[in-house]
Amino acid sequence: MTRTALRKLTVLSSLALSSLIVFACGSNSGDGTGSGGGASVGGSNGGTASGGGVNPNGGSASGGTGIPSGGGPAVGGGTGPGGGAPAAGGSETGGGPGTDGGAPSTGGGSSSNNPIAGTDGYDCTAPSGEIPPLTLTKVPGDLAAPVDLAHPPNDDRLFVIQLAGDIRLFKGGQLVETPVLSLGNRVTVGGRGGDERGLLGIAFHPDFAQNGLFYLHHSAGAGITGTKAGDTVIVEYKMSASNPDVADPASARIVLTVAQPDNGNAAFQNHKGGAINFGPNKLLFIGLGDGGGSGDMHMPANGPNTGTLLGKMLRIDPLQSGDKAYTTPADNLIADVPAAKPELWDYGFRNPFRSSFDACTGDLYIGDVGQDTWEEIDFEKAGEGHKNYGWNITEGLHCYPPSTTTCNKDGITMPLIEIERSDGKSIIGGSVYRGKDIPGLRGAYFYADYVTNLAWYTRYDRDANTVSNSVSITQDLNPVSIVAIRNDNAGELYFVSIGPISMMGMLGAGGLYKLTAAE
Repeated sequence: MTRTALRKLTVLSSLALSSLIVFACGSNSGDGTGSGGGASVGGSNGGTASGGGVNPNGGSASGGTGIPSGGGPAVGGGTGPGGGAPAAGGSETGGGPGTDGGAPSTGGGSSSNNPIAGTDGYDCTAPSGEIPPLTLTKVPGDLAAPVDLAHPPNDDRLFVIQLAGDIRLFKGGQLVETPVLSLGNRVTVGGRGGDERGLLGIAFHPDFAQNGLFYLHHSAGAGITGTKAGDTVIVEYKMSASNPDVADPASARIVLTVAQPDNGNAAFQNHKGGAINFGPNKLLFIGLGDGGGSGDMHMPANGPNTGTLLGKMLRIDPLQSGDKAYTTPADNLIADVPAAKPELWDYGFRNPFRSSFDACTGDLYIGDVGQDTWEEIDFEKAGEGHKNYGWNITEGLHCYPPSTTTCNKDGITMPLIEIERSDGKSIIGGSVYRGKDIPGLRGAYFYADYVTNLAWYTRYDRDANTVSNSVSITQDLNPVSIVAIRNDNAGELYFVSIGPISMMGMLGAGGLYKLTAAE
């Protein structure tokens, strides 16, 4: 497969350096064990937080030179306003050089047959027409440190989660005043000096219209017994029977807990992962970081260790089954690695903070935040799994640590895209555009960097097994502190800006922005 490398696109935004924590970055330590149930939820709902909007005004991109690692020069032009990033060959075989032109095969087919349930409104046809200048349009409504959003299956509502534990609802394009849910003391909230704990992910069950269930990924607070502060919890909630726009706090059910390293040690308050997504077959995918610290210092390291849940992509059925809080599919990694934890799907991650499925193909894109030199976007076709993405033996396409000249890469899946540290310091895996408003963008995968305030898109051609040169859209969008890029019910894309976070941990005003054609 042809891979893409990004090099020397721009300088850092002064805002990113002086006012923001590296929210999805940092380093790692500790071991984690999974357990179903056992913990209980208590405490009262906390108050809601609000703030003013953020006006994106981040850095701009400049053209760069790519050096293919597989030999000859990359093919194709199509650079964006700030210059594109040429493709670079990876260590795997297959496919030709990346290209930017034309309309590659990106899925196609009827939306009603999408492998990801509840995406009937997505447009899976091939891209058509020219791509206009792009912009980000602010969605009215004040948010405090928003970190992710999701829509229920075939539902126009947008649910936005905030780091401190509130879920806010956008309905008919308007922010509803009453929160859907407030976690209060059930969540440990970070925000200062690389502390990445808080409410991190949300996903709606594919049968939400019938069962009203959704799931949260967050750091445990004092209100959850049976855990220590900062441990990872996956919790199931149900919407209220009397009001479809609020959740029932009493419905909380612990699905999974994962012990994190000593969260009283500031070095271990990062690398908690974050994204949760329902993939094919109504199974929940959960991205977990390696636990915090630097360089995966554990003995043994968590990334390559299939005996721990940390540094992994989990795949479970979160519905209760008898006395089991969740069940695990027989075709998980354990089918190939008998000693692996039954929850594991993929391994070898540092901090898979954001991941997403292409609803039209079922392909999985994973943004894994780097340590010293390289950021990466990992990729697997629908149903593949059982992959080792290399951490902490490799970082990007390269041996880790950087001083290492050789390493054993046997069995390691190389990233789809790598980004040099000068251009990316905290990669935010995004989503594939599947809307109707900008037909030329259909099938394009958007991603960004939280610290450098850069943004790009690329295309993966499933038939040719190639990825196009990434196109910089930074000067068009001027993104600031982006922490998620998500689809709405129509397949359109929204960028979530967490806003500034002071070194004292004060959460500033963030915002929600829709990707639109510039007027």
